[in-house]
Amino acid sequence: MMTESKFGEMRFKDEPKSLSALSQAPAAPREKTRFPKLNTGCPKLLLAALLILLLLKISLAITFTTFFLNCFKLVQEETFTQEVTQTLLECRKENLVMEGKSWSCCPKNWKSFGSNCYFFSSEKKNWTDSEKHCAGMQAHLLVVDSKEEQDFIKNNSKENQTYYLGLSDLKNGHWEWVNETPYNPSVTFWHPGEPNKDYEHCVVLTFRSEWGWGWFDIPCNLHQESICEMLKIYI
Repeated sequence: MMTESKFGEMRFKDEPKSLSALSQAPAAPREKTRFPKLNTGCPKLLLAALLILLLLKISLAITFTTFFLNCFKLVQEETFTQEVTQTLLECRKENLVMEGKSWSCCPKNWKSFGSNCYFFSSEKKNWTDSEKHCAGMQAHLLVVDSKEEQDFIKNNSKENQTYYLGLSDLKNGHWEWVNETPYNPSVTFWHPGEPNKDYEHCVVLTFRSEWGWGWFDIPCNLHQESICEMLKIYI
């Protein structure tokens, strides 16, 4: 009985003490409202991405500009090569009516007459290859359209050589110049009796002691020298 009474008293005393402690405990401090911190890593990544894009844009712009300039340079060089395949020009000062132009030029080793330049080739080729050879120099086989031009050509030709002209009837059986200049029967310099054979489709300039210089028609597969003609270059 005594033991139970103490136990009960002890339990009775303990409970108020516990309640008293709770009632006297200081109130817990109220937590301050905290806003979530921004993740500072995201703006840095975004800034880095923008910087990379900017650098790529600048790099592409530089690459495109360099490519454009190189292409432009190549076009200029190609155009110049097409106009003048030779590296040296021989020029003379003239009173030209063309604005900004005062010099007329021919490639070195070409002869000048009127508004044209002439090259006397000693390489022997057939007619087709002779025309290709002239075309490779941005010229064409000789087209004669006046007595003055014919006289200039024969005065600069060698009597022991025969030269292909740019005249043939290969396409449709009618005489045609390679540069599409109309064939004028009144401005021709055929040797007597020429042209005379249906299978001879190309024309050469040749010298005969009894007649001097004149034109012959011959088979186009024969290998002969040739004369190339091109317009003068004005600078």
